[in-house]
Amino acid sequence: MTMGEFKVHRVRFFDYMPSAIRAMAFNSQTERLALARVDGAVEIFNFADSYFQEKVIPGQDGRTIEALCWVGGRLFSVGLNGEITEYDLENLRPRYTIEAYGGPIWTISSNSQGTHLVVGCEDGTVKMFEILEETIQFQRNLDRQKSRILSLSWHPSGTMIAAGMMDMIRIFDAQSGHATHRLLVDRGLGTYKSREVVVWSVAFLSNNTIISGDSAGKVQVWDGHTGTLVRTHLVTKWDVLALSVSQDESSVVAGTSEGTVVQFQFISPTVGQQNKEWVRTRTFKNHTHDVRALAQTETAIVSGGVDTQLVVRPLLDKVEKKTQESALHKIAFPHRSLVSCAKKAGMLLFQFPDHLELWRLGESDGHGKPGDSLPVQRKPEKLIHLKRKGDDQIHCSALSPCGGWLAYSSVASVRLYRIQYDNNNVSLTKVAKLPKLLHSAHQLCFSPDSSKLFASSSQSSVIVVALSQSECKYVHTLKPKSGSRQPIHLMYASEDGKWLATANTDHEVYIYNLQKLKLHCTVPVYSSCPTAMAIHPATSNLVVVHADQQIFEYSLAQKEYTQWSRKLQKQGLHPSWLGRDTPVTHITFNPKNPAHIILQDTYMFCVIDQSLPLPDQETALYNQMALRSLPEQERVAQSHAFKICKTFQHLLCVCSLEDHSLVAVERPLLDITAQLPAPVRQKKFAT
Repeated sequence: MTMGEFKVHRVRFFDYMPSAIRAMAFNSQTERLALARVDGAVEIFNFADSYFQEKVIPGQDGRTIEALCWVGGRLFSVGLNGEITEYDLENLRPRYTIEAYGGPIWTISSNSQGTHLVVGCEDGTVKMFEILEETIQFQRNLDRQKSRILSLSWHPSGTMIAAGMMDMIRIFDAQSGHATHRLLVDRGLGTYKSREVVVWSVAFLSNNTIISGDSAGKVQVWDGHTGTLVRTHLVTKWDVLALSVSQDESSVVAGTSEGTVVQFQFISPTVGQQNKEWVRTRTFKNHTHDVRALAQTETAIVSGGVDTQLVVRPLLDKVEKKTQESALHKIAFPHRSLVSCAKKAGMLLFQFPDHLELWRLGESDGHGKPGDSLPVQRKPEKLIHLKRKGDDQIHCSALSPCGGWLAYSSVASVRLYRIQYDNNNVSLTKVAKLPKLLHSAHQLCFSPDSSKLFASSSQSSVIVVALSQSECKYVHTLKPKSGSRQPIHLMYASEDGKWLATANTDHEVYIYNLQKLKLHCTVPVYSSCPTAMAIHPATSNLVVVHADQQIFEYSLAQKEYTQWSRKLQKQGLHPSWLGRDTPVTHITFNPKNPAHIILQDTYMFCVIDQSLPLPDQETALYNQMALRSLPEQERVAQSHAFKICKTFQHLLCVCSLEDHSLVAVERPLLDITAQLPAPVRQKKFAT
């Protein structure tokens, strides 16, 4: 396909399939949302920084996650393998796992004092653990029950614990461990009578109210003092799978198997009345399938489930209308790259949790008008399907620009392969001996001449390795001066082989001189996290885009922001640019025109022409179509620097090849939806 001055390879053969969302927990102190997927991966989103996905902790075969829990800045999970895991959020791996010896674990809850955890087990025990500085320690079992414990909630005072089970809720005294009340949950009507009811979720409020959600479609309000039922709300014919309470306890939301989220508020049912009660107020339908996980922030309801999308639904009574904050956000794609491009060889590497795919791009004769689809002369071809070794999911991967090397890392190890092409045969040889220091990486990248591999390690350091025909040798470790413990999430090696740029989740951007193997400079720290960066091949200027959509250009030679960058900051970016809700994940350049910078997010790619004036606030930002209809002179007068192309949708990557063509990797959302299981309830016409 041609696009004005680019031939674009439109790639739709990356079958990326996200895993369903299983659990989430919101930390209101740090404004971080932890989210667990069915495949065991954990993701951390920064809600104070445009919902940016800061970190991903890869999953492991056999490690399922049923529930997550924050204690201060520490994150814990439990799963059906019977283990409790605490995560190392600096090295993106489990810190340790502890066997609870109660069979599969369904739920976890901590007291508000942050001193103890309780977990609910298959064998009917609620086990209490003390939280120590480095680990957790088993303290005791509460009174054992006859049925599995499916949900737990600790009273804010820390003195009582509510436990949801089959057909009932138990209240325990946290001090003595004895059960004090038994609340029997009604099975419901009709066919439900014969089926045990599962109490999927409980919430214990300060005024001793208990709210429960169950498999008979009920949200029930109980009096915890007396153990009596106050009110039943039937919200679905199916299951109520999750509950979440707002911090001020004025709102409760329930997630159902139908994909709805129902909100209840503690208000006076009629105007002028003094006494308050729990009233059903709103129903949101932002999911097609089961809502498995919920959280509430100060201003929004956050939900996720089987349809794999994270939805942030602002509560319009809590935010200013028609602002960025009041818009509905759906996060459907990762905020990091899963595609590596071999510029010189015209190849792509796709990263899946359990394997890698190497593809050769197709070819066309390359003649046509702008907007034409060109006939393919040679079809794209899958060359290699490489299954990962071990139980750990692939964390990061890279393909060398020449297409001759491939590397990937999991939590346990780094693997490096030599790729050889002999006519139509492709062979893969594993490099047997790797330097000892190269045991795990958060990011991998090759030098443009494919002679070096850079692997980011702990405390924002980078290990430099030299590659030759048959071996790889350790060269040096590049270390920042700040002593930051945060992981590197972006890395870029300049075209001339002189510079390496790294960025970490403390928002620190470092530039290393690869000829001297030492730190060249530090870019001033900006308040929002970098989401993409690249070094211009002609000017050696570093271009960085942040989660809040700000763009900076920094001169490596002068060690200061460029004139163009200062002008952009002074004038300010266009409101339509700042209002976009997916981060820029790739930056590339136009080899034919050094004034062009190409940025890509999920819904567009933008060619910024630095030789043209910046758009002012009144100009339409998306003006490509309008300009086409104008006469030549007016078109020149109204042109501005931001040329936006929305021809391609749900983009996972845009990169430029050596032959001056672009590659656009798309993954239409409809293709993902088509692979989901059937929803429990499909809307029939006129019902």
